Order: sequence, then C-alpha cells, then structure tokens
Amino acid sequence: MIEFMKKYNVPLLARFILGAVFIYASLDKIADPIAFSDNIDNYHISPISINNLAALILPWVELIIGLSLITGVFLDGASILTIGLLVFFIFIITQAYMRGISLNCGCFKTGADPGLGDLKQEMLWRIFEDILFLGLAIIVYFRQAFRGTK
Repeated sequence: MIEFMKKYNVPLLARFILGAVFIYASLDKIADPIAFSDNIDNYHISPISINNLAALILPWVELIIGLSLITGVFLDGASILTIGLLVFFIFIITQAYMRGISLNCGCFKTGADPGLGDLKQEMLWRIFEDILFLGLAIIVYFRQAFRGTK
C-alpha cells in the first residue's frame, strides 16, 4: 500500500483534492454570510453572535487553507487546521443527527437544495464524506512517510 502511495504520489493528489474542496466550500459562504450564519444557527450549539462571527471568519479560513494546500505554502499548518476543522465538522453534524435535527449542513451551499428529499440521509453522507476528507488530510500531514525519508 505504501509503495502504491509513493508511486502515484497520493499525498500530492490529496493536497489538490482537499484544496479544491476547501476553496469550493468557501465561495458560497463568502458570497452570502447571512445565509451561512442561519445554517450555523440551525445546529443549536452556539449563540447568534458567535454564529455571525463564525460566518464571517470561517469561509475565509477555508479559502486560505485551500490555497495553502494547493500551493504548498505553510503546508504543515494548513494540514493541521484541515484535520482540526474536519474533526469539528464531523462532531457537529453527528451531534445534530443524534439529537434528531434535520438540516442543510451548509457545507458547500448556503441555501437548501430543493432536490434533496431526505436531509437525514444527506447528513449521513456529509459525515461519511468528511471522514474520507479527514483520511486525506492525515495523508497530507504524514506525507514524509510516503517518501521513504523523514
């Protein structure tokens, strides 16, 4: 498995995938922070003032992380922040799901997709997706192990 990852430079591929995902995720939130704040409020875990502040800051952090992952600038910091954010995202979506809250997670689009029939199923998909992204982020962080040198 390690040889496969070395041969196909999986850490570099993981960087580009995560970078693109984080940039894409940030764009709609930057364009409409009010809708993103409403999405955050749907989780019922923080007061509205915190939600508003998070809606203004988090999308820019995501954009900077995405750019950093793609360019390789401050890569260790970006990968650590990526891991931290993904663990947090997995936690907040899971806690909402376990509490019976059906919601549009606000991960990529701030508005609800009218084509979504079952928000609970969408939440489970987002949890699974974030776990996969977390695996990629861990590969990026430990990328030196796939080069054979430390």
